[in-house]
Amino acid sequence: MGIRDLQEFIETHCQQACKHVDLVQVARGFALQSRNSKKRGGGTPQQLRLVVDAESCLHKLYGGFFSDWACGGQWNRMMAFLSNLVHTCRASNLDLVVFFNGALEGQRTDEWFQQQADIYKNIQGVIGHIHHKATPPPKAWWVPPPMLSSCLRLALRQLGVSVACSMDDHHQEVIAYCREYSLHGVLAQDADYAVFDPPRYFSAHHLKLTYRGSLETQEYLIDDLAKAIDLHPKRFCILAALLG
Repeated sequence: MGIRDLQEFIETHCQQACKHVDLVQVARGFALQSRNSKKRGGGTPQQLRLVVDAESCLHKLYGGFFSDWACGGQWNRMMAFLSNLVHTCRASNLDLVVFFNGALEGQRTDEWFQQQADIYKNIQGVIGHIHHKATPPPKAWWVPPPMLSSCLRLALRQLGVSVACSMDDHHQEVIAYCREYSLHGVLAQDADYAVFDPPRYFSAHHLKLTYRGSLETQEYLIDDLAKAIDLHPKRFCILAALLG
């Protein structure tokens, strides 16, 4: 088991640390609590502010697993989804800062090679599936369209969403940004964030914008995870070092 397997371990063996939440309700509850604090003389900001690791949810920001991606994707459909997402967030006092990976991370080269090998394997499966069955490929073989990250950055900027780009170590810069600007949580999908112990940690893979206007996902409760594995949260960094 390595550090990459810790995320799967949390979801599989620590169900008490996984809580289903609606970010719209969380943000509205935060805004109500903020207004009550201001009435008592406090100065708590009214918006729930989250930093989003875009690399963990490219398919979610794209709007889902479109079967038409093989033809280059659908810009208008992606823009429509992002517009609905941004409108829902603004209507519920939820502010997002979307962080893209612009770093050449030498320490993650082996991981990058493995990701490219997996993508190549998926592409080979898709080509074979289309050739033999002439039907859209399974969702499990979905591959991001070329230049998706750049298109998403442009689309989000056009919609007025704050966008940032890492320059050295992506995960460390995301959590550092969260702490430096006092954001209230991270929306991502990587065990590194559990180790960094963010204020709140929400799942990017389980993010779902429903037709009724809710923004559903899972929240990983780090304190409950610590109880489940009988380890103090301040020692998570030692656990990560031992896992490798």
